[in-house]
Amino acid sequence: MDFTDGMQQASLPLGLSMGLSADDKTVENYEKLTEYEKEQLIAQSKSVKDKDEMQQFIQRMNDGESMM
Repeated sequence: MDFTDGMQQASLPLGLSMGLSADDKTVENYEKLTEYEKEQLIAQSKSVKDKDEMQQFIQRMNDGESMM
């Protein structure tokens, strides 16, 4: 599954990619984002420092919380 939607400059960090692929609801929430929102989300995810923090980040996406 390709989550970049053609964005050449914004490849997903591994933890974010794994988190997205683990849950259909999270994928649905991600797919509803605009290209700009996806780029912002990817940029934010790059500052995540460890697995627990990434799980919290993914959980917020799964809950439909605004990441902006």
